[in-house]
Amino acid sequence: MDIGFGDKNQIIGNMVNKVMLEGAEQQEAQIDADMAKYDELMNDEDALERLRAKRKEKLIQDQKKRLDWQAQGHGRYMELSDTKEFFHAAKTSQRLVVHFYRPTTRYCENVDAHFEKLCKKHMETRFVKINAEKSEYLVEKLGIVMIPTMLLVKDGKVVHHIRGFDELGGTDEFSTQLLAWVISQHSVLTYDGDMPEEYFQGKGVNSVHVAMINGKYGGSDNIREGFNSYKDYGDSDDDDYS
Repeated sequence: MDIGFGDKNQIIGNMVNKVMLEGAEQQEAQIDADMAKYDELMNDEDALERLRAKRKEKLIQDQKKRLDWQAQGHGRYMELSDTKEFFHAAKTSQRLVVHFYRPTTRYCENVDAHFEKLCKKHMETRFVKINAEKSEYLVEKLGIVMIPTMLLVKDGKVVHHIRGFDELGGTDEFSTQLLAWVISQHSVLTYDGDMPEEYFQGKGVNSVHVAMINGKYGGSDNIREGFNSYKDYGDSDDDDYS
């Protein structure tokens, strides 16, 4: 498998294969455990009744949670008009993704299209946008140095910046599924499924990909304490913000 990493192709390939194999073994073990529980329940009417009651309670709780999310603005992709609205959103929503855009940057329309889909499918996360040209304070404090930038916020803290499309294969033709998976790697979205195959198909492997495989991704900054500008973001076809 050639994934474009020079002499280290075999090493990276082995790492990927190991991750996939471990995932398959875990899934098989989980299936066996689920089947054993199912067989046990089928012979215990009281257990079945308890399971029904538990599921009913979960449905009630899920519906309540969904209504709470809707009240906070989840399920709609909307624009925040000022700094006050941003801090309110970061405080009230446990998971928040902010698209810093500029009207004249055509790539921002791609992000808009993906966020319109994600906000409806992933109610657990709120998706919003902010015009960088009208939010100089936030641009400076949050280290927005490239447009588009997707800011990932969890529990009131910035956990990651997705600057441009380098993490999405270096192209604007990435899928909504891939974007969801990348966001989920920072626990700002719940992704149910495996790593999208397109992540490695024809896109090469760089230091960001290797870090993700090794579980070394992350870091956090408290939005109440200010931020340092990110100074080593590499070359890109996306617009630098200045």
